[in-house]
Amino acid sequence: MKLLRYLTKISLVLFGIGIILLIVSSIYHDAQTPKDKEVLRQYLGAHHHFVQTADGTYSVYEKGSGHDVILFREGLLTVSNMLDFMPLADALSKHHRVILIDPLGYGMSSSPKTKRTNAHINQEYHRIVSKLTDNQDQLTFINHSISGAYTMDYVNRYPAHVKRVINIDGSRPVQGLKVTDDHPFELIRLAPILNETGTIRLAFQFETTRQLTGFSEMLHDMTPLYHQTLQQQYSRMNQWAFLTSDMLKYYTESNNNIARIKGMTYPPDIAVRSFAASDTVRKYSDWLHLQNEAFSNPALQHTIQMDGPHYLHHTSKLLTEDIIKFTDY
Repeated sequence: MKLLRYLTKISLVLFGIGIILLIVSSIYHDAQTPKDKEVLRQYLGAHHHFVQTADGTYSVYEKGSGHDVILFREGLLTVSNMLDFMPLADALSKHHRVILIDPLGYGMSSSPKTKRTNAHINQEYHRIVSKLTDNQDQLTFINHSISGAYTMDYVNRYPAHVKRVINIDGSRPVQGLKVTDDHPFELIRLAPILNETGTIRLAFQFETTRQLTGFSEMLHDMTPLYHQTLQQQYSRMNQWAFLTSDMLKYYTESNNNIARIKGMTYPPDIAVRSFAASDTVRKYSDWLHLQNEAFSNPALQHTIQMDGPHYLHHTSKLLTEDIIKFTDY
């Protein structure tokens, strides 16, 4: 009995220490996050600004000039397309005007007010794009992963002024494929708690955790296209912007959003280049077929298989070169 009482006391003490550490971690996280955002704003410099619409406040990065406008759209769990696409955007800004918009709920943009369906996402996106462009502008969309599904929906809703679509391993409705499945989803629902308590921030301080989550490998793959300072900003931003409650809203609706584009095709007057990552092609035997299935005009719309992982823009200099050629025609 004495041993049992002793173990109970030890357990209560450890539990209390754990609660205190979580409180301290939460306080530090709340205090540090505004500082991290200010560091990010300074890094982005004069090209960064905020734009207000009826839907909320958007964090926007613009560079370059002209009426040939390139818009970037991010993958599902990418904290900000500004940092994720920075090398490619910089390369394209020499001959085009590039615009990177963090959607509501991502990065430094405000929280969304509606369910994260394709319809709501694209209605919001169309309003902010319309505010940043005019009727003389010709639009090119560069999408990664699930944003390929968003943009398929977008160009069928708002085809005017869209000249090109470029997909980097863009999501397609694959039989049996789910971005989320029931078991991981139940676990990931807890992720916002880890974010809000600063646990994710703390975990990023340890190389072992970064290796286990694959983050260190991703940073390694980014070299040399992403210089060290950019990688540091990318890592720092993940400490406060990864797996927030807003991001979870997109995650929850992701399977439905991909399913909703089944049967859709691109309008025949829009040029499309879909880059399929070899890693994904090996995983899903019908991946190339599904990319081609989205085309209505094979003369303007093509698929190119490229060697590399799902995040081709992190690793492939050849991808950048091909996109530059495609956008210069």
